[in-house]
Amino acid sequence: MTINTTAPNPTDQNPANWLDAIRNRRNAASPGTWTVQAATLNGHVLTRCVGTNDLASDDDCIAELDVREDGSDAANADFIAHAPTDIDQLLAHIDQLTHRLAAAEAAFPGITHLVPGQPVELTIYRTEHDTIPCGLFTNRAAARACGSDLSTRDDDRIEVTHAWIPEHGGDDAAEDLSLFGPGGEDDETITNYSIVPLTLHAAYDPQSWEDES
Repeated sequence: MTINTTAPNPTDQNPANWLDAIRNRRNAASPGTWTVQAATLNGHVLTRCVGTNDLASDDDCIAELDVREDGSDAANADFIAHAPTDIDQLLAHIDQLTHRLAAAEAAFPGITHLVPGQPVELTIYRTEHDTIPCGLFTNRAAARACGSDLSTRDDDRIEVTHAWIPEHGGDDAAEDLSLFGPGGEDDETITNYSIVPLTLHAAYDPQSWEDES
């Protein structure tokens, strides 16, 4: 009996398909521990590589298990034979998911910390000028960059320092932008650019809506 254990590239297939195949093989196998069941030929003990008809001396043999003719060990043999490629697939898929989660978190902080069954609340940041929206961003740094750039276009001074001044010390504080020239505190320009944090909700909750109003 020869089993093809060539692992498909996880990026080329729907993960649900090959994950189900791995899960089915694991469910079909016995809990283990698996032992060598020897067959004899002319008084000599023979073992075969799992999932193949090769003798145990084969360089590719990673475990030994004789598959009985009644097929009772076939599921175990199939599971063990696929183990190396199954593990490679799973590790590659985990690496892929790890990179995706890191990229998602960098783009939208907090999005990878959502918990099933709990309210979804994410924060975005709106850059405003005189309460007129200039842009929406998934992080405060990008909102600041927008306001700073737009404010500089409106200011003819060559050397200015941008200072985002929060309304309070909390993470949800709005910020106002001031520009300081070479004269320091005596050379301040109020830009009327602001950053306003906004909470995103996945569902409408009348009570929380009233609390925020």
